[in-house]
Amino acid sequence: MSFFTDVIQRGNFVVLDTETTGLQVAEICQIAIVGVDGDVLMDTLVKPVGRIPPDATRIHGITNADVSDAPRYSDVHQQIYDILNGRDVIVYNASYDRKMLHLSAQACGLPKTDWKAISHWHCAMEAFSEIYGERGGYGRGYRFQKLSTAARYYHVPQPVAHTALADCLTTLAVCKAMLAAR
Repeated sequence: MSFFTDVIQRGNFVVLDTETTGLQVAEICQIAIVGVDGDVLMDTLVKPVGRIPPDATRIHGITNADVSDAPRYSDVHQQIYDILNGRDVIVYNASYDRKMLHLSAQACGLPKTDWKAISHWHCAMEAFSEIYGERGGYGRGYRFQKLSTAARYYHVPQPVAHTALADCLTTLAVCKAMLAAR
């Protein structure tokens, strides 16, 4: 946890979030990246190669019609790369969003980018779960907690859940609250 708070304290990080077409084999349909002061570095819908299923739309509200004129992942990949290159990247569930970057690139036929080699990834969900302290089953670490739970814990307003930009800003506020509370 101390390494995570050191990253926040240094103040040279970005926060990334995605909305996707599903949970397992899926693609990004919205991505946002914000700087340490909440400045928006990227906020865009993304037209996936596949369709957005109704189950995913029920969660984030993004429809196939919403993304019909949006850029493809292949159109925004280089911009994402340029923003993340050499940076500390904080994500609420970092392994999932990194996986979605890989799957979206694969769907577009792009070569695999080793995101861990070009940037330093930090999971805010893992850090918060340790603070929250609910043990996982069979004594395995801490049970992961939703972003909404972290926001409530730190009294962070959550205006609109499940948009990439709102979740970035909520994650940023939770990270700053974690630092202030230590």
